[in-house]
Amino acid sequence: MVREFSLEGKVALITGAGRGIGRAIASVFAEAGADIVAASRTDVELKETAAEVEKLGRKCIYLPTDISNLDHLKRLVDTTLSEFNAIDILVNNAGMGTMKMTIPIPGAEKMRIAKLIPDLNEPLSDEEWNVVWNTNVKGGYDLTRLVVPHMIERNRGKIINMVSTAATKYTAMQGIYPATKAAIVALSRGLANELARFNITVNCIGPGGVITAMLDKVYTNEEISKTYLRSVPLGRFGEPREVGLLALYLASDASNYMTGQTLYLDGGYTVS
Repeated sequence: MVREFSLEGKVALITGAGRGIGRAIASVFAEAGADIVAASRTDVELKETAAEVEKLGRKCIYLPTDISNLDHLKRLVDTTLSEFNAIDILVNNAGMGTMKMTIPIPGAEKMRIAKLIPDLNEPLSDEEWNVVWNTNVKGGYDLTRLVVPHMIERNRGKIINMVSTAATKYTAMQGIYPATKAAIVALSRGLANELARFNITVNCIGPGGVITAMLDKVYTNEEISKTYLRSVPLGRFGEPREVGLLALYLASDASNYMTGQTLYLDGGYTVS
């Protein structure tokens, strides 16, 4: 391995690590030598992630965590520091989507996409708005605030925030989801400026259509899938491991001169 890409001796805290992109990042980081702290809501999925990491010869502790619950986040950080005495890398990957309209639009039920995804006929409730915002934006922000003092004390750290192509390019009927991802991009730029003096970098990854459970309504529906892929120059969906490999770059010394950036891994979707 090129030495700048090694994570030997590093500790990575990854949220949303129970499946999909989060699990892929955990596995790639473990291959590169990192020990892993995996967090998500589901205990069973976390056990599977831990088993993958341990097969690669690295240590993995896991903790069921509601990212929107501040007490859960404090427990997560305290447990990590108690076990490893370090957090070198933070990956804010936990998130959720919505396929509901933000504002009711007359006649929306007649739209072609609404016939494919019935939920689009229902407007987003105030409660649903708060759940999506608190999960996607506030949860990651709260966790970052808890981790950063430790990174400042050690004068180093890598923070990776997972966003989406929706942060920069309109995708039909995603409701509040694009707003949450655009907010994370803006927040990350601010944090990158504030934390640079402490040798802490903050960058974002914006995946396009990646084959995960979160997008099962897209890639398992032939009509929706074909419509989306017509806008992807490479003509295919991404794989979770491909996101993990990009995350490895941002987590490693290879990216020490990069901060405040958003890298879109999308098969060319954002430039089509």
